[in-house]
Amino acid sequence: MGAALLGRPDLAGALGAALERCPGHENLICGGRGGRPRVCFVAKLEQMERSVVRGGEGRRAWEERFLREEVSACLEAFAGYFPAALEPVLSYAREEVAADMEYLRQVIAAG
Repeated sequence: MGAALLGRPDLAGALGAALERCPGHENLICGGRGGRPRVCFVAKLEQMERSVVRGGEGRRAWEERFLREEVSACLEAFAGYFPAALEPVLSYAREEVAADMEYLRQVIAAG
């Protein structure tokens, strides 16, 4: 999401505050279990990064599912708590995740 903030230093603090207000997603570990969504989301991205570094065909299916079920659910939860000024940031993140999922589907299909 950071790339969407380029040229908008006024929104950097707003992003952190919005992430802190997110109560989590009901289907994820952060929802209703006292998790901290801001930490959870960053941990999800780090988990994805570790998977990409490991590589392998079997990992691509897991990564596509992870983006679809976990990361997209986080973005869905954020939508209800982000102020209107952050909609471009959320929109950018959704577009990037959708593009990554499409790429992974193509890699899986070609596999």
